[in-house]
Amino acid sequence: MIEDEEEPSPEFLKGYNHGYQLAKHEPELLDKIVKSQSDNAPNDYSRAMVHGKTQYEHEKLVAEMKAIRERQKQNIRRKR
Repeated sequence: MIEDEEEPSPEFLKGYNHGYQLAKHEPELLDKIVKSQSDNAPNDYSRAMVHGKTQYEHEKLVAEMKAIRERQKQNIRRKR
């Protein structure tokens, strides 16, 4: 039995997108915003900002790992 997933609220979507973009372009500002929100009860928007930040950081890490692997392959080819 598969449960239907709940549609994210408009506030969640907005927060996720803002969190992702801020993580990409203004990570220090995002950290300040997240820290300032930590005293308040979490809402969809603030939780989503953290999810957006996490997603961006994950994608950045994966891209860096792929670049390292590619450089390693090129180095191996040069040594042959």
